[in-house]
Amino acid sequence: MAKYISVPVQMNASSTATNTAAVDSGTTSAATSDKLTEAGQNFLTTVTVGDYAVITTGIAGFPIRNYAVITAVDSNTVLTLGVGNGTTAGVGGLAASGTTYDIIPASDINLCVLAGGTFNSNVRAGDMVCNTTTNLNYRVTNVSADGTTLTLDTKGAIVNSDGFFLLSERSEAGNQKVMLDKVVELRGNVADGEVTFHYKKGAAGNDKLVIAMGDAVTDDAYFIDFYKICQDAWESKWRDVCLQMPIVPSSGTQMVQWAASFSFS
Repeated sequence: MAKYISVPVQMNASSTATNTAAVDSGTTSAATSDKLTEAGQNFLTTVTVGDYAVITTGIAGFPIRNYAVITAVDSNTVLTLGVGNGTTAGVGGLAASGTTYDIIPASDINLCVLAGGTFNSNVRAGDMVCNTTTNLNYRVTNVSADGTTLTLDTKGAIVNSDGFFLLSERSEAGNQKVMLDKVVELRGNVADGEVTFHYKKGAAGNDKLVIAMGDAVTDDAYFIDFYKICQDAWESKWRDVCLQMPIVPSSGTQMVQWAASFSFS
């Protein structure tokens, strides 16, 4: 062996969630404290107490995927809202007029489902699900035995047709190992976040490695954390060592960073 750094890369890239479809959806038409109201709806037919109302377009003070549990189906046009972050004591969020929402079954509210998925082969509790529809990120708490379903730490994190991928901080899955031996220069690029390795040139072969960022940025924040891990590996008293690069925050759209590609030249 030698000295390596293990770098997170996408798992299940460009996946689309196959969760149970919303049982109802719409746009609220009146503002009533602790109530979700929409004229012309048929809630008595579609909604069950214990289902969740989830905001699908964020509004001031109530971001996308804030939610509230439904505690009563008052009528075809009115639902009573209970615990959640999608409303307040008053007429905000789901209780306001003009808020778009989905009604998600209680059985599905913490799940990420992928028909035919094999999550049990490479995903573990603690891994990260990155929702590319909302650009929000969550942690896995459980993987189903059949490999098709993840339980997540946040209600409403993933709904039907959301795009997503996974990241892991476990070197045995979802990571690319990069050798640190014979490195003569290591640079970060403030323009796009790229990390560039220059290796001691041999008689033949590649001596340059460029790691491109997955989340587009115009800073070198990833490199700063990356270099610290490399230093720890270089300074280790052990000859054979592999240290884990953590999933770090990003200033880009997805708000976390990963390695998108490794280019040798």
